[in-house]
Amino acid sequence: MRDPYEQSAEEFKRLLNTARQLCDAMPGDKRAKFELESTLKRLRQDLTEIRQTVRVVEQSGPDRFHLAPGELHRRKTFVEGSEKELARLERALHQDSTYETSLEAPQPTTSLAWEQEQQQQLLATQDQALNQLGGSLSTLRSQAYLIGTEAEEQSGLLRELDSDVDQAQTALGAAVQRMDRFMTQADARLNGWCVWILIVVRWNES
Repeated sequence: MRDPYEQSAEEFKRLLNTARQLCDAMPGDKRAKFELESTLKRLRQDLTEIRQTVRVVEQSGPDRFHLAPGELHRRKTFVEGSEKELARLERALHQDSTYETSLEAPQPTTSLAWEQEQQQQLLATQDQALNQLGGSLSTLRSQAYLIGTEAEEQSGLLRELDSDVDQAQTALGAAVQRMDRFMTQADARLNGWCVWILIVVRWNES
């Protein structure tokens, strides 16, 4: 298998030297800064590819690529050193950008300060309104809780009343049944007495 490391490493070294030169020329040179930013992006991509090739060699074994025992260690050391140098150049670019931003930042004018004060007052008014709204919501929440508690109590009373009504209906039904049985028995007895009276009357007449 072909080892792509050497060609990638040589190209990376060339670009890294270019980045160092651009970094030295960057203060006061916006074009150098722009080119450095572009070069660093490409270097970051190239270093990622080189790291992947080193990882492939490490996972597959140096013998598969006919590499000397210390070659893998040398390549890993190169990747680590390149990472540190690339990070240094990126920090230098970031620091220069921060410095330029601070120089170009406009100083606040009287009008801007007045607008900021008005915004702060508006925010304070909104905060006060939100606090009042929060208090109203808390009051409504308390009232809703009280209403719910009272409704639960009323529901309990209604359940007790329903139970009492059911018991009364049951007792009334039992009383009606006993009355029906009594009336039935009374009617039967009355009919029996009537029959005996008729028999006695007929017997006397005869």
